[in-house]
Amino acid sequence: LEGHRISLGLRTTKEFSRRLRLTGHVAYGFGDRAFKGEAKGEYVFNTQPWHKLLLRAKHDYVQLGQGTEAFPESNLLSTLLARNGGGGQKRSMVNEWSARYIHEFTPGINGMLTAEHRQIFESPFVPMIRPDGTPAGSVSSNQLRYTARFSWEEIVSRGTFDKQYLYTKYPVVTLDLAGGIPGISRNDCAYLRPELTVEYRMPSPPLGFANIRLNAGHIFGSVPYPLLKLHEGNATWYLDKTAFSCMDYYEFASDTWATLFYEQNFGGFFINRIPLVRKSRMREIVTFKAAYGTLSQRNDGNGPQALLRFPEGMGSLEKPYVEVGAGLSNIFKLLRIDAAWRLTHRTRVVDGETVPADRRFALTVGMELMF
Repeated sequence: LEGHRISLGLRTTKEFSRRLRLTGHVAYGFGDRAFKGEAKGEYVFNTQPWHKLLLRAKHDYVQLGQGTEAFPESNLLSTLLARNGGGGQKRSMVNEWSARYIHEFTPGINGMLTAEHRQIFESPFVPMIRPDGTPAGSVSSNQLRYTARFSWEEIVSRGTFDKQYLYTKYPVVTLDLAGGIPGISRNDCAYLRPELTVEYRMPSPPLGFANIRLNAGHIFGSVPYPLLKLHEGNATWYLDKTAFSCMDYYEFASDTWATLFYEQNFGGFFINRIPLVRKSRMREIVTFKAAYGTLSQRNDGNGPQALLRFPEGMGSLEKPYVEVGAGLSNIFKLLRIDAAWRLTHRTRVVDGETVPADRRFALTVGMELMF
């Protein structure tokens, strides 16, 4: 989309101010001959309890439907580690303005209120066509969103401008409620989107521990496909534990969904019984990821009632998607390598013929510090 891209980013430090942090970048693509950029201002009222205001304006490409641990789109590694066309073809240009206020009520109860306008533009690889065949050009959302996060006895690292959640032996529950306000901008719509996430690190001695993540949600109202639940894919060789390793971007969408991510880290239970190898202190891991979702007729882009047609290859998840994996972590105390296999949706229909799915196996490499 952009060809070669150069960018310059700047950020102030606490020596400039311990309350205010300014961040921004400007970029230029030699392929599309266009400038992009982002500006962000953060003001910290208090760090304990945490009270923070964030203002943001952005005009740049984003990848919809990627996991939360993926590299940022502008990171060089997102291109170097891309596999078979995953280096940016399915990204979309967005104009975005947002204001966010973060409030810590107690160490275990955090709230975040966001007001956001977002306009998402089509691209040659991500078209936006109405059911009657006319182009839409772009879609917009004007959204109010409140996120509440509940934890208990959680270890937190507090810096000057950022707070990091480290560990708790209890489940962490996040409730997210978003609503679309229509009539403000072109091609916007009304909707309500509640979503619930539960994360738990469960001890399972002597077999190490398990990381469990459950997510479920529903969209009330008619929305174009960029605003549906785009199930998280990964088109790179980099490990993203919040995405499906064998799933491509824009492969599945839902307006009612539930997902389960299960990872069992055996902590070296088996490897430590192998002479010589046990000195490496590597740790064996198995993973199980599943997703199930449905689409109402008003949001099914393969039907006549949707606001936009689906891109080629996108479908629903009325048949659950499942993939499993195995890996090794703590390689040289830093690296992790995973192999994943798709158990379902191993074929697809192209021009009336059934052909193998593009990605039935995936190999990923990541960095993971273990203590």
